[in-house]
Amino acid sequence: MHTLYLNYGISLGVLGLVGFFLTHAKSALISGLASAAIIIAISFFIDKVPVLKIVAKVINVLLLGVFSWRTTMAIIALLNDHPEKLIPAILLATMALVSLATLVLSLKK
Repeated sequence: MHTLYLNYGISLGVLGLVGFFLTHAKSALISGLASAAIIIAISFFIDKVPVLKIVAKVINVLLLGVFSWRTTMAIIALLNDHPEKLIPAILLATMALVSLATLVLSLKK
């Protein structure tokens, strides 16, 4: 088991749940839990299947891109007089930062 990716998956899952409970947006629940499930599954098999180290980094980069893009869209909506986008913007930015931190730490190893 790879604790970096396990912690990353748990963080994404928790942020997805928080997003769902604060905004009642099903997309927050689906994206957070789906991403978490994939990353957690990888964390359990990464030491047994060497190619998963590369797959984990690729998925990490893709998630970083998705969360960064969605953060940008939420901030643009927030600036265009949609105050309800504040919480999603904060949660998505947090997911993007967690993804970036995980990527940096995974590249150090």
